[in-house]
Amino acid sequence: MSIFNSLNIGYSGLQASQSGINTTSHNIANANVDGYSRQSISQKVSPPIHNIPGDVGNGTRVDSITRAHDEFVYGRLKSSGSQVSYATTMEKNLQEIATFGASLDGLGIAKDMKDFFASWSDVAQNPGDEAQKIVLLRSMESLTQNINQTSTSLTNLQDRLNSEFKNGIDRVNDIASQISEINKNINKVENNGKSNANDLRDQRDRLELELSKMINIDVSKGREVTEYGAKANRTDMGTDYNINVGGFNIVDGVSFHPLRVEDSFSDSKLNSVFYADNTQNKVDITDEIRGGKLGAILDLRGNKLDESGRAVDSKIQDYIDNLDSFSKTLIHSVNSIYAQSAQKDIVTDNFGEFDDSGKLSTLEGIKEGSFEVKVYNNLGEEVAVRNITIDADTSLHKNQDGTINANSIIEQLNKNSDDNGDNDGTNDLDDFFTASMVDGKLRITSRTDENYTIAINDNGTNFAGVTGANRLFSGDSASSISLDADIKNNPSSISAHKAPIDGNADLANDMVALQYESVTFYKANEETSVQSLEGFYRYSSAKIASDAHQATINKEASEVLNKTITDEFKSVSAVDMDEELVNLMMYQTAYQANAKVITAIDKMIDTLLGMK
Repeated sequence: MSIFNSLNIGYSGLQASQSGINTTSHNIANANVDGYSRQSISQKVSPPIHNIPGDVGNGTRVDSITRAHDEFVYGRLKSSGSQVSYATTMEKNLQEIATFGASLDGLGIAKDMKDFFASWSDVAQNPGDEAQKIVLLRSMESLTQNINQTSTSLTNLQDRLNSEFKNGIDRVNDIASQISEINKNINKVENNGKSNANDLRDQRDRLELELSKMINIDVSKGREVTEYGAKANRTDMGTDYNINVGGFNIVDGVSFHPLRVEDSFSDSKLNSVFYADNTQNKVDITDEIRGGKLGAILDLRGNKLDESGRAVDSKIQDYIDNLDSFSKTLIHSVNSIYAQSAQKDIVTDNFGEFDDSGKLSTLEGIKEGSFEVKVYNNLGEEVAVRNITIDADTSLHKNQDGTINANSIIEQLNKNSDDNGDNDGTNDLDDFFTASMVDGKLRITSRTDENYTIAINDNGTNFAGVTGANRLFSGDSASSISLDADIKNNPSSISAHKAPIDGNADLANDMVALQYESVTFYKANEETSVQSLEGFYRYSSAKIASDAHQATINKEASEVLNKTITDEFKSVSAVDMDEELVNLMMYQTAYQANAKVITAIDKMIDTLLGMK
């Protein structure tokens, strides 16, 4: 073994110490960089020179520079981060929704309902007071406007979440595209089988962690290896790496397959996400997205759409449906009572696509049974009362084949019958009023020039309330409920009576009593609920408050879990400054020692050359 080989041994030690110092310096410089994994060198003995009487050492070599990373702990970190992102998104939006239907501290729809019934109570005590009717008008306007505003706020939030969903998918595609590019660079670095692309892998892990907070992903990373200070890690050299969403790979090694956001229906404001394969066949994977921010958005906005483009499996849509159910029942109940007020004629809402041959029992809210049509003279006396029945075959006028249905509403109203049982054919309903369909509306108008009025007293069919006969409220949902235009323009026309008698306030009293009565609410899922108006509204608002409270609890619990796992992950991968300073001194000492070896060998060489 030559003296120059000894010089090489010292030089190898010098190089190893320099690599250790460089790696330690790199750790210290990036100690505060989020997601950085500390790195360390792995030294091995250089192959010795086989000689007699034994092997002669040949110095050292740096075998690898690896990062401290535990794939198992990292997987738990991704999962907990996804839960925090989901819970935070849910909590933020549900707390916002809770403010829409606020019913505490004298605010919101609950207060408007109290004011509405209180105003009717005041009118009942002073039925002829115009000022009381104006107060009643204002309370009705406030109630309908707050319902409209709440519905609009919920719908706008749903639309905003849809925009966030589209932006979120764009971000998912951006991250996945960056990861595929990083995989290409990892492959270039590690393709020789010796190098480790540590910083690139850290960069990819940061993106992967961000991606997991956006959307549920399954990641596979090639074969299992052991890296410094950790177990159960996987390496892939950038090619044997996949990110799967909903059963489809959006990253396949160095290839990227973007997700597409498209309208599910032409008239829908809500979007779905599709995966397109290499043949451009599209698969809707919207309902496969779970977890993370986008999973929370879909659970709020709805992750499925029905044939009309309406969101299903949606918390916000459930709240909208409950508000619609409340509003529709309020409209029907109030209008059913108000239809008992005697008017000069009766005009219903437009039946739209429901033609005059349709079965009335199929209309939501109308039940089989009967209602009375009453005629009053100018003294407020009943001069005729006719009982109209609704059964399974009752239509507005005709049969499906176009023939006249004798059991229809119009035929029952117009038939010649002895309503009073006095054998007088000149004082019955058909002698005073006639019924017909005009422009899609049922109209019951006077036959005479005399001052007769007409009213409907319902016995459980809810016909007047559903059809809007002489309505007080118009509309059929929370977004469309409003005070009838004629009433709004003429508050003095508000009736407190049934029979047109001065001082009569029996209708106003019935309206006050409505707040204590149980009524039927029809939900979007075809379920029904029977309770008071206030009870149903408080149930709906309490559900929102309960969901918001539970979301806060879930967020706090997920944050505690995430902090625990984050601390565990940092204990494996984070830079410990004290440890790095110790390593720095160790490598500095080793460097100085190897430098002294080289100095000693240099003097030996000088001595050897001096012998010449």
